[in-house]
Amino acid sequence: MGRAFFRLCFLSGRILRRCLRLLRKLLLILAIFFSPFIVFLTLVINREIIHFLSQSRWLAAFFPGIAATIQKDVSSRWFTLGFNQAVLGGLLTLYGVIVTVWYYHITRQQEVVEKRLFIIEELLEELKRNRRVLDELNNRSGLLLPDGKIAFSVGAWERLGADVALLPRRIHMRLSVLYACLGECTSWADFQSRRATLERIPDVMAELNRLRSRLSRQGLDLC
Repeated sequence: MGRAFFRLCFLSGRILRRCLRLLRKLLLILAIFFSPFIVFLTLVINREIIHFLSQSRWLAAFFPGIAATIQKDVSSRWFTLGFNQAVLGGLLTLYGVIVTVWYYHITRQQEVVEKRLFIIEELLEELKRNRRVLDELNNRSGLLLPDGKIAFSVGAWERLGADVALLPRRIHMRLSVLYACLGECTSWADFQSRRATLERIPDVMAELNRLRSRLSRQGLDLC
């Protein structure tokens, strides 16, 4: 009963997170699409405020000089022409900024997805080799190299360096623990003391495969 309840809570949390991500994307799209209209509406309201000030009596009573200047400018045809030109220029600039930022965002997302996929492929290839070594050690205890050391590989992890931080934090932490054990496992005694962690290699590989599938779908959506 308790396990089913926790599983239900976990599934509900995943669904809620997905709904929140979709809502965030929807709000972002709406904000980008309607932002020029919002700016245009703001400018129109400002124009109406200026017209209202030009006709208000209290402004003429307290600030006669300012009122006279506003009435003179508002009544001229240059005011409407200049205002329309300013609105058009502002909207075109805003559209240019939106398109540039959106293009950069999509391009950056695509680059990050491709880099994550490359990292996953490199780690999966290395973990496959390490899983074969693990299987051989489980089947034939005491399988060592001629110099008496166990042949686990950590080259890809060291070569990728800080790039592995692009992976989700949970997977990155599991990989960090796993590779720390792989790097320290040089003898049969080391293998026995770290066996429980090393036997999680298939689980980590399955998680990386799921992440690769999800990123591949995300990359197709961005294209």
